Amino acid sequence: MLLSGLTSFADWIGSNEDWFRFGNHKDCNDIQGWFQVRRAKAEQALDAIGWEPRIPLSPEPKSFEHVFWFAPRPLQQNVADALSAMKEPAILLVEAPMGEGKTEAAFFAHLELQRRFGHRGLYVALPTKATGNAMFKRTLKFLRDQGTDRKLDLQLLHGGTLLNDTFQNLKLSGVYDAETGSDVRAGEWFTNKKRALLSEYGVGTVDQALLPILPVRHNFVRLWGLANRVVVFDEIHAYDAYTGTLLVHLLRWLLSLGSSVVLLSATLSPSIRRKLAEVVDADLPEPEVKYPRLSVFCPGEEVHQKHFEADPTRRLPLRLQAILPELPGMRSALEEHLANGGMGLALVNTVQRAQDLYRTFPDGEPLEREGQRVGKRLPNGTEVFLFHARFPADRRQKREDQALEAFGEGGNRGGRKILIATQVAEQSLDLDFDCIATDLAPIDLVLQRAGRLWRHAREIRPVSEPVLLVAGLEEDEPPSFGKPLWWGSVYHEDILLRTWSLLHKRQDLTLPDEIDALVQNVYEEKVDVPESQRERLYKTLVNGDGKDIAKHGQANQAIMGLPDDASWNDPARFVLYDEDDPGVHRTLMAQTRLGEDSVVAIPLWPEDGFGSEATPDFVQSKAWFLRAVSLTRKGVVNKLKKLGVPEGWKKSSLLRNCFPLILSTDGRWTEDATVRLDDDLGLVYETKEAE
Repeated sequence: MLLSGLTSFADWIGSNEDWFRFGNHKDCNDIQGWFQVRRAKAEQALDAIGWEPRIPLSPEPKSFEHVFWFAPRPLQQNVADALSAMKEPAILLVEAPMGEGKTEAAFFAHLELQRRFGHRGLYVALPTKATGNAMFKRTLKFLRDQGTDRKLDLQLLHGGTLLNDTFQNLKLSGVYDAETGSDVRAGEWFTNKKRALLSEYGVGTVDQALLPILPVRHNFVRLWGLANRVVVFDEIHAYDAYTGTLLVHLLRWLLSLGSSVVLLSATLSPSIRRKLAEVVDADLPEPEVKYPRLSVFCPGEEVHQKHFEADPTRRLPLRLQAILPELPGMRSALEEHLANGGMGLALVNTVQRAQDLYRTFPDGEPLEREGQRVGKRLPNGTEVFLFHARFPADRRQKREDQALEAFGEGGNRGGRKILIATQVAEQSLDLDFDCIATDLAPIDLVLQRAGRLWRHAREIRPVSEPVLLVAGLEEDEPPSFGKPLWWGSVYHEDILLRTWSLLHKRQDLTLPDEIDALVQNVYEEKVDVPESQRERLYKTLVNGDGKDIAKHGQANQAIMGLPDDASWNDPARFVLYDEDDPGVHRTLMAQTRLGEDSVVAIPLWPEDGFGSEATPDFVQSKAWFLRAVSLTRKGVVNKLKKLGVPEGWKKSSLLRNCFPLILSTDGRWTEDATVRLDDDLGLVYETKEAE
């Protein structure tokens, strides 16, 4: 596998006639001279693409404090201690509350593992584009702070890189730090999606890391790019049975290719730790050490675990308040708790609920950011913002930037501001709220959302205590998770039922003290579900377990094979296409996630002058591509696929995988007027999807 990747890389370089001209018969008279010339050309070619010697950032050992200029917290000190005891690449799992410094611990682990084992770079994998964007900035700062005297290449790997100004600036000019002499840039050669993982440093979605173990063309090149690296996976609790199973298979491959792995999570079920132990053919200790903890999974050894104390200053007792799931009640409860001002979050489980909740607030003065609508200011001065995934990409980015500016650590916290969001605000974004209202969700995600409460120390807050309002807990029986809430289409109903049973009638929580026990009770089925709900739980268990078993089976069948046998060495199987090719049936695509069929749509207005036969130039293609929005509604997807990709767009590198969504002057889709693009709400479906 490694030889295949290296050979393909060498072929890409060697077949470029700009660097390697064809020889002639006279060259045969001096073979040694010809070899020396070609060797020099090879050095020039590698320099031209930005392939620098892969030497450690820190050739000498450094303390944590030397690297980051502050004393390590218990978590970080325990990671440093574990690294010093490691004799070979392994898997490190860090389970700790939000804000404990897991990312800095992972960066330090990279430095030490790279120095100890000669790893040739770092890739950080995250669950979403938004979390990838946030991590890209932190990784860039970390690399620049190391003060290396050589050039470093850093790539951003996901489908929205055109919208990331930090990455685009890195591509155009590099970022040069005259004080340290470091030079970090994003080389053009590595931006090709098949070559991006060959860059020394990268940040992106987990999907990019999973593709190499699926039977896609050139997967061996991508896998070679991950070999002998430090690979960090953040928010690993965020994946379903299918993607989670693929991740476990990827970990087997990474260890076999000499890579070290760092896994980060705030909340994790015991079943996932058991699967990690199976990767190294070991068992978890009985009993396991307390949370927060560090676990080291090393091939051929017992699993080593160590408990460490969480930062006592971040201990958060919070009040839990049950509310009804109806949206007017959620709005009223949030406004009541923020009567004296403050920052509020309403985090709901579906885009439809987010849009409907935004509508319950009265009309107000439009709030804009760089010419794009991001929210409204109500007559009483309250500012309300809406953030979800069904905005065109450029508008969504503005709303994400606005959320970080208004609700981030250094935001302007005057007055009353409320963010209405879906799961896009759940992970990795550094947001800090005085009060949060959330839909009922699986317990680990409820705790993840609660981690946005009072996230940063502040001298004064307009509310007396942190309060988590949970919609769906107030009545004596849990609501239906089907129509009209549709929570059951997002999460497993049995997990929702057990979470409801665990939190119903509870009035307080203490983070992080109770995180581990709460998660174990739900996922290890230790919750006492009321008698009246047991038949409902049984039915959902049968259905849910069947789906999970099917997903596990699909994932096991989807991979190219296992690293410890010859099952992967069958070139005839490598026929699947990447997920972004719209002309290919879903059964022929390599899928890193299961879910509804989706397409990337480009909203186009009459003034855009769209013509199906015309091929837009790069400037126009880029402008349109920046509007991209991913759609999953079955009827819309089927209609767009039937219309097809325009002939002119098939010749565009940016638009060849996109479908035009032609809008009228009032924003309605010309093929279905019940689908419209709204400046305030994003893409709106005015009719419900058929059941």
